[in-house]
Amino acid sequence: MRLLILSILTLFIFVACEQKIEDPLKSLQEKDIHSLNINLYPSNLKMVNTNNDPHFAEATKDIKKLHVLQIKWDEESKKAEYAEWKSNQDFTEWESIFTARIENADIEIKAPEGREDILYASADTKEGLFVGFLEGKFDISQVPALMKADLDLGPIGDFIQDKEEKKKQREKWQKMREEMDKDSTQTNSDSIQ
Repeated sequence: MRLLILSILTLFIFVACEQKIEDPLKSLQEKDIHSLNINLYPSNLKMVNTNNDPHFAEATKDIKKLHVLQIKWDEESKKAEYAEWKSNQDFTEWESIFTARIENADIEIKAPEGREDILYASADTKEGLFVGFLEGKFDISQVPALMKADLDLGPIGDFIQDKEEKKKQREKWQKMREEMDKDSTQTNSDSIQ
């Protein structure tokens, strides 16, 4: 019995001594160079998956928190601020677990050595940068399926999407509806004659 209690106590002490890794994006957020700052929790992630994509649900089911920042490279000072922030980060004991170049974006996901519950990700393009810090677990094996999936992020996607692009898309849909209405009115008048 003593051996069991001692083992449990040792386990609790070991877990308590495990280094807590703070969200590095908090200090980047303070630089105020971002155009988007989102903190997502399990309930938000379920709302984001508006198409009920099973790959998205499986990949995100064990996430406790996801912090995402977007920085647009519309000013050189933002690149300099980000470069300074990145040089101050100590990722020496982190290992790269996923790297890719997809549609002109350099994507990298890192995790502290020996940890599966913390991830740092970045997607860098000519236009800007997305960085994310995840607490919890993310099923990396679902990444290829998520890349192929047509995810509708609902209100989060609307928030992320460029306002000009959104306006163009809305005008395009409006024009298509008007043409469809015009065609159906013309078809109805032709069938009456």
